[in-house]
Amino acid sequence: MATHTAHESHGWHPLSMVAFTTLLVGSAFAGLWVITLVDLPANKPTNILYGIIALSLLLITGGIFTYLAKTLHHSPMLPDNTPREIQRYLKKVRG
Repeated sequence: MATHTAHESHGWHPLSMVAFTTLLVGSAFAGLWVITLVDLPANKPTNILYGIIALSLLLITGGIFTYLAKTLHHSPMLPDNTPREIQRYLKKVRG
C-alpha cells in the first residue's frame, strides 16, 4: 500500500465548508422564521429578524458557491470527474 505524504483534498475548497455551514444555519433560521409566523402579532420583530437573517445567509451561501464555481471552473463541493483528474489521482495513489 502506498504511503501518502501529501493531503489529497479531492477538490474541496475550505471556503465551500463556510458556505455549507451558512447554508445549514440559514436553513435553521428559515425554520424559526416559519415557526414564528404562528404568533405573528406578538412576535412580529422576531419574525422579521429571523427572516432577514435567513435570507441574508442564504444569499451569502449562493454568492460563495457562485464565486467558487467561477474560480475553480467546477462545482466547489465535488471533485473533477475527468479522465485527466482520474489518471492524476491513480498515479498519486498507486505511486
